[in-house]
Amino acid sequence: MKGLTPPLQGKSRGMSLIEVMIALAILGIISVTFLTGISTAYKATIIGGEQTSAESLVRSEMEYVKNSAYNSTGFSYNLPGTPPSWDGNHTALPDQYANYSLNVTGIPIDAESHAPLAAGENQGMQLITIKVYHHGELILTTSTYNYKIKR
Repeated sequence: MKGLTPPLQGKSRGMSLIEVMIALAILGIISVTFLTGISTAYKATIIGGEQTSAESLVRSEMEYVKNSAYNSTGFSYNLPGTPPSWDGNHTALPDQYANYSLNVTGIPIDAESHAPLAAGENQGMQLITIKVYHHGELILTTSTYNYKIKR
């Protein structure tokens, strides 16, 4: 038969199975790396949102405690749940914090050493600690000092 030439030896006109498998493996590695990055970014966004909400709760509760009448005996309360002894209406958190809870404590401390004082002792200074929980897991703990101004 004239006009037909035999295929050239050593020159491939298509991809071999090994080449296709290597290309698929490279594509798979890139895909897994990309999806892992997206998953990590998503988790970081969730954690960042929790931290931002926790910080907002701490700031507002800290202002609430500091603007309340000074309690010389110390205090402890949980929100939602048991309100502070001085305000029975302060029982819940705003609706946007539905799965959050707070534990707030205030203990009288020595003004110089910052050591807790015995019951009945008071120098006009307290250590206030607020713990924020999300779905029962501790997210943030913050402490500050509150003091009674002596005039």
